[in-house]
Amino acid sequence: MDIIDNLKKLGKNWRLTALLVWMLVGIAIIPYPNRIVSIIGILIFLPFLVFLMFLFLLSLISKKDIFEYSPWKIIVFLLISLPIMLFISIILIVLLAISVVSYFFFTSWFILYGCYLLGKNIDTKLYKTPKLRPFIRTLIFFGGLAASLLFLYLFIIGPTLFDFSVIIETPIDIPWYLNGIYILVGGVLVGLAIVCIVYMFKKSFAGWFGTFAILVSIYTLFLILKIYLGIVDTEPDEIGSIWAYIAVIIPDLFIIFYSLSTLMGSQAELLSKRFKRFGLDAVIIWLILSKVTYEFIHYFPYDVFQEAKIPWLNALSTLDNDLINLVKNVAVLIFFIALLVVIGIYEINKYAKEQKQLKIEVDLDVKELLAPQPILEEKNETETSDPSEPIEDTEIYDKIDDDNEDEVF
Repeated sequence: MDIIDNLKKLGKNWRLTALLVWMLVGIAIIPYPNRIVSIIGILIFLPFLVFLMFLFLLSLISKKDIFEYSPWKIIVFLLISLPIMLFISIILIVLLAISVVSYFFFTSWFILYGCYLLGKNIDTKLYKTPKLRPFIRTLIFFGGLAASLLFLYLFIIGPTLFDFSVIIETPIDIPWYLNGIYILVGGVLVGLAIVCIVYMFKKSFAGWFGTFAILVSIYTLFLILKIYLGIVDTEPDEIGSIWAYIAVIIPDLFIIFYSLSTLMGSQAELLSKRFKRFGLDAVIIWLILSKVTYEFIHYFPYDVFQEAKIPWLNALSTLDNDLINLVKNVAVLIFFIALLVVIGIYEINKYAKEQKQLKIEVDLDVKELLAPQPILEEKNETETSDPSEPIEDTEIYDKIDDDNEDEVF
């Protein structure tokens, strides 16, 4: 699998692996539903944020790949990053804010592009079965769309059909506006399916869309679950909070691994072309920084700034963690729906162009095979000429005589 091969590339770079381990430890600890454990996660992330920002700025200034620096330089960077970044704390806060917004885009982009790639890979493999290909591709397209709409419907009525009291103490009651998101996503998928059908009349059938729709519906459930868990008040020590923590942390870690593996694989060349000023090392560091900041701003204990004498620091004490969590989760959902429309239409159109170009190339190959071959005919005439004229033998003998003359003189 491509994701496994790309992750092996990550493992070969010990500097990047160290950053990933640092990040994963913090991500696993900071959202744990216990105040003391969460603060430990904050203490892990605080120097990490500063170090990542320093590495990112250094990668913009330096023309050398950050991950190629010697170990002693990395240690020096870690030691001097904190005092340097304190002097530019205002810039640091602005960049952290930008990194959070970029994480909204990064997450949705990688997930939707991954859904498209998986759907396209499955559709491509179906070409190996020519006899059943039209039927299977049509079945996957319409069956996948129907299954995705069925999933979205079950996500709406599921809490009323199943009793989750065995797992969580608080009964699940999804607000109507969150159920409306399922309906909205379903409407977008139907709209994209209609676009696919229109392109079908142009001799381009996007068979990958069925798989794409199913994956999109499942990821929608994950986003709604994160928003719902941010709204519901639960005690940290309740077993429901532990299950909620597990339900969120596992998909989050998978998204991070998938995003990084994609950066090391199919998206590496694309990003290097689009962001010429930013090297791949800078993009990877920025992605890690975005994720760390995304989690850090949610769980940071802002009440520690109550006694601060600096006005803007004292104002931070009024920030509410739950409200920040809700805003960022809603922002991710908005980016996801917007990119679902944009990427869906773009990939459908792109796939149609690829199919058209492929058809043109096949037609050209067929024409070349059917076209007369004057060169071959001329060659055949030469081969069937009078055998009494040993042209080739004469040339060989002349060459041998010339060689002998050279040896004599």
